[in-house]
Amino acid sequence: MKKILSALFLVAAWQMALAQNVNMFKLLSDSAYQTKSEYQTGNKYQKDAIMFMDMVADTHPYYIKEVRRAEWFAKKPALLEQCKDLENDEAFVDALIEVLGPLHDKHTDITTVKRMQEAKLKKNQDAGNVDIPSDRDMEHIMRLHRSYYDYSIFPEYSICYLQFNQCANASDYPFAKFLDDMFAQMEKGGIKTLVVDVQYNNGGSSRLCDQLLQHLCPIDKMKFFTPYLRFSNLMAAYNPRIAAAKKNWEDDGHKDELYQKPAPVIPANYVQPKQFEGQVVFVMGKRTFSSAGILLTMARDNHIGPIIGTTSIFSPSHYGEVIPYRLPNTGALGSISSSYFVRPDVTKTDEKHLEPDVKVDLDDKEASWRYIVRKYGTNGK
Repeated sequence: MKKILSALFLVAAWQMALAQNVNMFKLLSDSAYQTKSEYQTGNKYQKDAIMFMDMVADTHPYYIKEVRRAEWFAKKPALLEQCKDLENDEAFVDALIEVLGPLHDKHTDITTVKRMQEAKLKKNQDAGNVDIPSDRDMEHIMRLHRSYYDYSIFPEYSICYLQFNQCANASDYPFAKFLDDMFAQMEKGGIKTLVVDVQYNNGGSSRLCDQLLQHLCPIDKMKFFTPYLRFSNLMAAYNPRIAAAKKNWEDDGHKDELYQKPAPVIPANYVQPKQFEGQVVFVMGKRTFSSAGILLTMARDNHIGPIIGTTSIFSPSHYGEVIPYRLPNTGALGSISSSYFVRPDVTKTDEKHLEPDVKVDLDDKEASWRYIVRKYGTNGK
């Protein structure tokens, strides 16, 4: 057990680093396939399809059950037949995406280097077309801008509006310091309502969400996600210690079983931030995903405050902690989830979406802001 736990401390760090560097995507080894006639006689698309099917079955938590793996491999003959006549890498990736479709896991995906570069260019162009708001600039309330996070205080309504666009630290203003400053200003002004707008937040580091939650709920009373890890050959290929943990787990008789990670331990030197005692309102939109989805699920299951906006595109209980990889014959780049996270309220584990407490048309920025002011502000009517 100790060997398993020590290996797990390495997982989060290398997953984050790998995801940011294409050159560090693990190239799947085909050495075990060289003696198989099916692999030897196939074209490059069929060869990578064979490896892809095996890797997904061995890695993704959904396929921990034998019956699910059987259903997955039943798709293999049709995929190999389709790959026989493919003419380019783009068509190959489309074929793999189609096979993955029913999995409903947006963290598990595959692409080409060309597509990745085009997506990065578009993202940079889109960012260049978005304005940075000035203080109390109403043109930016409920509208996307380039800042990872910022806030505006409306003393006339006793509202602090926090737009939290990315779960990442700004280089010149870490989120923890930002939060300390924001809550200090709220306390100074006697602000009664905090609006947390994550409608444009597609994730990042969940640590930033934890930092926010600690201001809203005592950590010793907070209910957390329960994470389950699937040990796999792909994970073991990245680190010998993880490979040893995998062997220990299997040697203990855990076949077709996920490993439940230990519950978080509050450090002895942890200092609980001063709690915000007012009401908290969360805004969820069509782009809210990943770590931002975790934030809203934690808010719902810990009864921190109402959620307004649209039905989520994420599942409250979800797959995550991606492992990147590269297929050897086509160079296609992929990511696959290695863990399953069960939401704090286990009675709702099977819910596929998070529904808002109040549905609001977020496309109408002025109307949605007026609703917030009327419903949650002081003197907002």
